[in-house]
Amino acid sequence: MEGFTHPSGADRELDELRARAYGPDPDIGGDPAALARLRELEAAHLADVESRADAPTISSAAGTDVAPSPPVKTGSWRSLIQRATATRWSRVAWSVGALVVAGWIVATVLIVSAPRPDATLHPTAAEADDQVRRLVVEEAPWHEIDASTLIAYGSFLGLEIWSGVNAFDSPCLVAVHRANDNLSESSCAPPAADLIMDVSSTGDGFEGFDGVAGDGIIRFMLHGDTVDAYVYLLPEAD
Repeated sequence: MEGFTHPSGADRELDELRARAYGPDPDIGGDPAALARLRELEAAHLADVESRADAPTISSAAGTDVAPSPPVKTGSWRSLIQRATATRWSRVAWSVGALVVAGWIVATVLIVSAPRPDATLHPTAAEADDQVRRLVVEEAPWHEIDASTLIAYGSFLGLEIWSGVNAFDSPCLVAVHRANDNLSESSCAPPAADLIMDVSSTGDGFEGFDGVAGDGIIRFMLHGDTVDAYVYLLPEAD
């Protein structure tokens, strides 16, 4: 066809890069090499347009003057790339925001569905007597609990609960069964870890928890200045 010229390889490459920069799904912002090539081709294209703009008016076969193509502003490609990059980052920001909201929903569900303690024990003014001090020192020597740091949390199902600090500055929990004169359980953990102490309903010279039928455990967890107690019992056999 007369007057038609096939696009060169550079023209096709420029069109492809422009589609990546200004199309509906711009991705050139994450490809520095492609972005640099687009700038190079845009500059070459701009120089070609400006050279044609400076050339004399070309006469057509009919003798009429043909106006040259209007020059392209040098800053236009920069503005388009900036808009494409801004669009890309706005999508990233939206995605991050959606993830934050989803994480908040999951955390809320976990908090609401978490098991509730059967009791929350608070510190009392009781001081450790000779029996408690002796049991802590003699029956759990490996913990190296400082008896002078013991804090009472009262009794729960026949067990006296005390907290203290050992020689390594780690918090500790102990369960004293005063009637049988023994230390039912003890546990220590580094300050950054959760302090958990499980006391079984069997062994240690006694059977069952006071006022509760069935075998199981009581899980005591130290949270700041309170101790939560969770009771887990197996159903009694018929």
